[in-house]
Amino acid sequence: MSTATSVLSKPATGFYLAELDALRLFAFLCVYFCHAVPEAWTRVPLIAGIKDAGNFGVCLFFFLSAYLITELLCREQAQFGRVHVRAFYLRRVLRIWPLYYGITAGYAVGGLFLHSLRMETGRIAAYFLMAGNWYIALHPWVRTPLRALWSISVEEQFYLVWPVLGRLGNRSAYGAASLVLLPISWMTVLLVSGGPFAYNTVWLNSLVQFQYFACGALLALALQGRTPEWRPKMRLALALAGLVAWWTAAFAFRIKRPQAHPSALQFLFGYMLVEVGCLCLFLAVLEAGQWLFPRWVLFLGRISFGLYMFHETAFLLVDEAQKRLTHGETAWLLVVNKTAALALTIGLASASYRFYEAPFLRFKRRHAFVRSGNR
Repeated sequence: MSTATSVLSKPATGFYLAELDALRLFAFLCVYFCHAVPEAWTRVPLIAGIKDAGNFGVCLFFFLSAYLITELLCREQAQFGRVHVRAFYLRRVLRIWPLYYGITAGYAVGGLFLHSLRMETGRIAAYFLMAGNWYIALHPWVRTPLRALWSISVEEQFYLVWPVLGRLGNRSAYGAASLVLLPISWMTVLLVSGGPFAYNTVWLNSLVQFQYFACGALLALALQGRTPEWRPKMRLALALAGLVAWWTAAFAFRIKRPQAHPSALQFLFGYMLVEVGCLCLFLAVLEAGQWLFPRWVLFLGRISFGLYMFHETAFLLVDEAQKRLTHGETAWLLVVNKTAALALTIGLASASYRFYEAPFLRFKRRHAFVRSGNR
């Protein structure tokens, strides 16, 4: 089958792409690696570039989320004649809020008793109001177990409006909105890229991150439920191109390097390269089929939300345990520490998924108009 023409298969009656779960796991591992590597190691430029590129796993999460939700909303509109906005919001609440607010409340209460969990009232309130990214952008970055949750705020801000577009218009409304969002995002990058902390303030700006949602949505609209079939060599080339694009944005343009001072154009082209990387990585695995990925990979991808939510908690617990067992700071101990934290993250996420999130997910499925295994 020709890779140049990429034959498109007909839309399936159900909607489950196993490769999306595998890609979610990859996105989480990128973020995990970024947070696990200590800043002291970034004196080696190669390690600094790889660490910084790990941040872009968040952008891939946004891209995947927009692709999946736009596809599901378009299918819902095609089958039922409209998008059920109230049901969409209910599904989002049931999927995100129990774990998100459970962890946020847990740390808010824990901070009353443990200094390592203590946060100022404004920071806690911002997380509860789904505005954590804006608060961090305007205040010093504090290393707390909630620091990674800024991205949940961005995602919920985007989906506050997205289903309404489908209700008011049709597929063209999503396309028009996405095409408008892209230049707005790029212009925002140029406008906020000045200042000593631009690597952070640009990154945390919702309008900047909305470009990845727009790209994912446009891809869903372009494919219309169909999936390109690539030869293995083409998939490998796309995957490598995606990784090179990410690494170039991080290493050459330095858009996520603290104390770096990229120009406005470097920021702009760097963020565009991250878009290209997300698209290439997505296309590299699309329609690869469940046969390519072991069941444990698909399971970990399915619980990737929990992995993302718990990994900072695991860091905290393992670090506290290490302080009581040893005072060493060798590279070997760091590897053991982060490996143990990863294992603990998987354990916490698995237990949460089975014993805490499962009832909410079952209720969520009752309000789904288009069934999908990609939760």
